[in-house]
Amino acid sequence: MPELPEVETMVRGLRPALLGKTIRSIEVRDEFLLQGCTKRSLERRAEGATVAVVERRGKWVAISLGRDAGIIVIQPRMTGGFWLVPPVRPEQARLIFHVEGVTKTVWFCDARRLGKIAWYPSASDAQAAFARSQGPDALEIVEGELRERLGRTGRGVKAALMDQKLVAGIGNIYADEILFRARIHPARVASGLTRGEIKRIHQAIRPILDEAIAAEGSSFDAGYRTVLGLEGGFLAQNAVHRRKGGPCPCCKKPIVKEYIAGLIGRPTYYCPNCQPTGDGNGGNGASGSSGRSGRDSVS
Repeated sequence: MPELPEVETMVRGLRPALLGKTIRSIEVRDEFLLQGCTKRSLERRAEGATVAVVERRGKWVAISLGRDAGIIVIQPRMTGGFWLVPPVRPEQARLIFHVEGVTKTVWFCDARRLGKIAWYPSASDAQAAFARSQGPDALEIVEGELRERLGRTGRGVKAALMDQKLVAGIGNIYADEILFRARIHPARVASGLTRGEIKRIHQAIRPILDEAIAAEGSSFDAGYRTVLGLEGGFLAQNAVHRRKGGPCPCCKKPIVKEYIAGLIGRPTYYCPNCQPTGDGNGGNGASGSSGRSGRDSVS
């Protein structure tokens, strides 16, 4: 599933192709994904509009149209993504932008049809939708707010970090990496964490996400690709996710893979030595290392 770094990579790739460009037409190929609009109304409103803003909100892509034509909000969800080159599976295209400029076509594809395409008449309407579904953005949340939000849930800290209403943008891959760098066991009860432990989590969030954005996200199957059809490179340098049995970058003991409460079907990877089940600073500690590794991933 695209997480914040993958969606940010999508948005950065889309801006040169869409920002300031006039939409000649858009083509809705799958009405099943539409919310709050019809095929006809969305195509009619977008035709001839200039793209004023292309931005990310959590894991959502927001495309604001000029001349009061509203805002198109796309949720890639599990298998959605944008292409500026002809997609490998063109039959999976659900929405197509035909625009003026060098890049004349932008495809939104979704293999499993789990994404959503919504239209809102104004920025305030879109903001209300964001507020209903998302907490503060993971790149913007301040330590005090993170502490307050984690302090009121009895769930495991990893499950809490992945709750988009608590903090927007963090999914399975980056929750593992953040908690490893913070030296926190993923099953620790969030409300039982100390101020120091929450501080470590907060200090890990932005660096991990920034590193993943710089690597253009994570690809481990045929799902996520950049807008140019390339794989993201973060899983060639990360510390624990999908590295079962490999040596911890800090203490060299084996990384384990487990299924923990609150995360049905989603595996968790961590170092039992550096991320102990009780409170404390961890075995040999991950704080003195970025946690990067150039090893090939081990699932």
